[in-house]
Amino acid sequence: MPELMALFKEVADIQTSDTLNLPIPKVKFETIVVKPSSIQEEMVEKLGERAEDIKRGDVNPKDDNMLKITNEGRKLALDQRLINDMLPDFENSKVNSCAENIYRIWKETAEKKSTQLVFCDLSTPKNTGTMENPYEMELVDGKWRLKEWKFTDVYTDLKRKLIEKGIPENEIAFIHDANNDTQKQELFSKVRAGNIRVLMGSTAKMGAGTNCQNKIIALHHLDCPWRPSDLTQRNR
Repeated sequence: MPELMALFKEVADIQTSDTLNLPIPKVKFETIVVKPSSIQEEMVEKLGERAEDIKRGDVNPKDDNMLKITNEGRKLALDQRLINDMLPDFENSKVNSCAENIYRIWKETAEKKSTQLVFCDLSTPKNTGTMENPYEMELVDGKWRLKEWKFTDVYTDLKRKLIEKGIPENEIAFIHDANNDTQKQELFSKVRAGNIRVLMGSTAKMGAGTNCQNKIIALHHLDCPWRPSDLTQRNR
């Protein structure tokens, strides 16, 4: 590998954003801290106990290992229902906090039709069209509301929460809805026009080549990717 890199540098002129000093918009970073539920605290304690068992060599690596614990910890930090979908929707969860922020910004920037991006690598949408429509409405006591739905993934859950708050369904989209480059460009065009004001996606599908920056007012990270470079790519 070092030899290949040396050969590549003989014919390539590598420039980074630091050396180019390109103009970039000023960014205000904000970290939203949410407290865990009592269920999450108990589960984290159990993860610690499992880690101690592994450290002592009391567990067969095929049955349990640190990679499995780390993965479950990431899911638990995002939403406790990713560990057990029968658990309740915690009122102060990351997803609920994110929904509040997205709706507030959506409402405040309605006149300019500003847009927002939401990144989440875990729990991508499971609804492939063969399932019941999770956004179907029903009339209850003279008011329209979303029908009851069994939790499947964070994407669908967040979209439902945004619809319930008042954001029209057609203003919310998943990058996963675009299956080819043509569909992606059509989707990005709608975001640039402010017709779609909330676009959700993963680092792999939306971290690079997302040409829809002109109306973006906010970017939300629901989870943190493994590599720091992925986080940098998201922010660009």
